[in-house]
Amino acid sequence: MDSFFGIGAPELILILVIAGMVMGPERIGRTARWLGRTTSQLQSISRSFVRQLNAELDVDGETGELKSAWKDMQDLRRQLDDLKGELTAVTGSAFKDGEEALADVKKEVERTIAPPSFVPPKEEAAETAEDPPPSLKLPTRVEVADDPEE
Repeated sequence: MDSFFGIGAPELILILVIAGMVMGPERIGRTARWLGRTTSQLQSISRSFVRQLNAELDVDGETGELKSAWKDMQDLRRQLDDLKGELTAVTGSAFKDGEEALADVKKEVERTIAPPSFVPPKEEAAETAEDPPPSLKLPTRVEVADDPEE
């Protein structure tokens, strides 16, 4: 026995010595017997489970039901993947068509609802790219002769 739950022989001996000091000789004996019985029962349950599982697999191996069920599951999974791919392709193309239609509508709305330009056509050629559009120009200060603040 190399290790039991990552505990080596020296650690196990130390744990048993500390348990003996804490519990006393009578209780440590009862606890050890209880642990032994419990471990034995768990091992027998585990062995019977493995025997029953092997028996079921052997019986099924003769009829081949498990193998056919596994093949059916694989076929269903393959069909599901195909359907998922088709659905993604159809919805993807419909989504792209919808985006293109929305972009066309936005362009049309911007073109038809845009406010009219108040700049005469002759002044448009004179404006440079540095000048802001007429709607964004700030008003100039008006000089008043009798301004009390000055």
